[in-house]
Amino acid sequence: MPDTAFATLLDKAQNTTAEKRLCVPDDWMQGRTAYGGLVAAMALKSMRGHVARERKVRSLFFSFVGPLDSEPFFIRTQLLRSGKSVTTIESKIIQNDKICCTAVGSFGGDRESQIQMKPIERLEMPDPSKAIELPYIEGLTPAFTRHFNYRWALGEFPFSGKGGQEIGGWISFREETNCLTEEWLVALADAWPTPVLSKLKEPAAASTMTWTLGFVHLDRNTCSENEWWAYHCVIDSAERGYAHERSTVWDPEGQLAFYSYQTTTVFA
Repeated sequence: MPDTAFATLLDKAQNTTAEKRLCVPDDWMQGRTAYGGLVAAMALKSMRGHVARERKVRSLFFSFVGPLDSEPFFIRTQLLRSGKSVTTIESKIIQNDKICCTAVGSFGGDRESQIQMKPIERLEMPDPSKAIELPYIEGLTPAFTRHFNYRWALGEFPFSGKGGQEIGGWISFREETNCLTEEWLVALADAWPTPVLSKLKEPAAASTMTWTLGFVHLDRNTCSENEWWAYHCVIDSAERGYAHERSTVWDPEGQLAFYSYQTTTVFA
């Protein structure tokens, strides 16, 4: 059996070339394309090889240009600029001579500042032990979801025909780990379904078109064992086949870790 662990795929991602390519395993697929959180995490891992560790990731932008299927691909990464404070890097995931995803990351060291504002506090939700466990169901839930533990705490379930404005809950990796670096957090952030699917009464596809993440570092270590991370997502608008949503993720201690904005296409 091939090793499809997230950690293994990350290690391979940072060394891909046009001659040394990688394939996404079937258990990391989401319909006809690879799980977006994995694609984004691999792009970030490749970027990390071009920037000093003391420059933390501050923001990431992803444009999912086309589906990434199970055929071989590679990542082409280049340094765009490295100044006194900020380094900007671009990664492109290429398959069959076509760009499937393009990503831009901004990395910066800490700076002295007179401005410090209190971050958004974690939303009040039922404890993970009291929230609803979402199991992986072969043939019903996307293949990649088998790699995560979910506890649903807010909003209506997908395809229930009601709700659609927000969802929230708790999430963790099933894979044993003692250090969730930013790449792991990116994968966690995209694992939930878009809230608008709750509006529908029957299954339909949805796909992220663009995704922007902003990371918050509060003098803490981003490493953590397999603990629960809190997630909340709200829809700002949804019409004519596109939804705009914003999400927030808090670490196991309740501190803001990062937020994101997504434009999603909905095929219903």
